[in-house]
Amino acid sequence: MFDKLISRKYSINIILCLIAIGLIVFYSICGSSCSYLRGSIFGIDLKYMGIVYMGVLVLLNILKKDLPLLLLVSFGIGTEVFLVGFQVRNGVYCPYCLIFGLIIVSLFLLNLNVTRKKSIALAILAGYIAFALFFQGTATPVYTMFYNLYPRIV
Repeated sequence: MFDKLISRKYSINIILCLIAIGLIVFYSICGSSCSYLRGSIFGIDLKYMGIVYMGVLVLLNILKKDLPLLLLVSFGIGTEVFLVGFQVRNGVYCPYCLIFGLIIVSLFLLNLNVTRKKSIALAILAGYIAFALFFQGTATPVYTMFYNLYPRIV
């Protein structure tokens, strides 16, 4: 069974990436309780970065570039560790973000190559450090932000 999964690895990877892109699109149009979670890197919203990230993963799968794919997914693991930690610290959990993280974990496990332990560890560490240094995020409800801006109106 595991051999069948590996033989269809690229197809499964692409499907997971497309599901993640759909999830981001749905998150951006949904007004759920977690819509006040905001994050960016270098001023670019994480929603757009997530779409580009998944698009690059799709391209790497089409081209069957295993090492860059593994390193980028490993970088994503480090990023997700940081972002889930951000949610835990703020006591706010976004189901869309958590599902996106589960997709990255699934991609990581599907593409894991244990002979590349050092490269994987460095990529995970790089993802975590990059987000620790450059991530700008808030977990403030919209009504609280509005009240702080216009306290006499509300």
